[in-house]
Amino acid sequence: MMDFLNSFKSLVKVEQIRTDNNVFRLHYKLTVIMLIVFSILLTSKQYFGDPIECQVSENKAVVEAYCWIYGTYINKDTLTGRGGDIPGLGNEHRRISPWMKDPDDRIIWQKYYQWVCIVFCFQALLFYLPRYLWKTWEGGRLRLLVSDLNTPLVTATWNPTTKNQMIQYLLNGKYFHKLYAIRYIVCEILNLVNVVLQIFLMDWFLGGQFSFYGFTTLTSPDVNPMNQVFPKLTKCQYYLYGPSGSVQNRDALCVLPLNILNEKLFIVLWFWLVFLSGVTVLSLIYRLCVIFVPKLRVYLLMAQARFIGNKQASSIINRFSYGDFFVLYHVGKNVNPIVFRELVLGIYDALKAKNPYTMYPSVEANSI
Repeated sequence: MMDFLNSFKSLVKVEQIRTDNNVFRLHYKLTVIMLIVFSILLTSKQYFGDPIECQVSENKAVVEAYCWIYGTYINKDTLTGRGGDIPGLGNEHRRISPWMKDPDDRIIWQKYYQWVCIVFCFQALLFYLPRYLWKTWEGGRLRLLVSDLNTPLVTATWNPTTKNQMIQYLLNGKYFHKLYAIRYIVCEILNLVNVVLQIFLMDWFLGGQFSFYGFTTLTSPDVNPMNQVFPKLTKCQYYLYGPSGSVQNRDALCVLPLNILNEKLFIVLWFWLVFLSGVTVLSLIYRLCVIFVPKLRVYLLMAQARFIGNKQASSIINRFSYGDFFVLYHVGKNVNPIVFRELVLGIYDALKAKNPYTMYPSVEANSI
């Protein structure tokens, strides 16, 4: 197990150069690690035993394999446990099948549990895809740009030549900066689309019982939805040929030990996906505000480049598109604060020297 976990150690290491924000990292770091750990727990027989145990008098291994493959069921009418019935179990004398529609809609089939660990791994892959796409598009450009400038002390790497080269790059790379910012925003939108689709995927996977799973668990006074979605005791119908060749319908009582864990993992997953959806929406609203409210970019630049005045920050934002600001702001997140302040003041001086008569107009909205 430890060898398997070591292959994902890159997800937990602290990156020296950050090309994204905290919300983005929640998707591809914390969520991916959580789903991988869930999958590992569900495949650990030494902690939870066999995934299914059935009480039968003949061919126990065969019957358990059959019930594991074709699914078990519970009776919705007995979920409250009233009338002396064990919750979810009741007398069912009809011949039923997972491929036959129940006319009374009383039978709930459990056909998901053998796929849970695979689905968790698939979810982890989907959560990492936007990160992989952004990493491919970004191509390590920011790392090359701020190389050796993110140390606590200003090193000899930061000299007038390096400073002038960075200023010229930031002033003359408008097309690339615009594309760079657009690609990042696309990946942020993909994060939101992915987390919403994950909720619908889980809802489909659990037969329409995931969307309000956490809310129902907290508010339902009579029926515990965990017993409906993840029952521990279920029934399985199997068939034998009698002495005369007729088909005999048999019932088996089956225990699903993994559902003790499944119900806890899915309730954690439900709350996490709801939280992640909310913070991702807020992150995109913040992104839109930064794009369409240039004054906000002025305050962000002043906060990032310490001790520069409103005049200098407003002048730069007035001349910079959002793409230019996006690259400059990410440079500021990854370099020494002293270096970034000198860089911003150098950009201000360069813009002033290029066109000294248009340095102080009011800040207006710039396109991406």
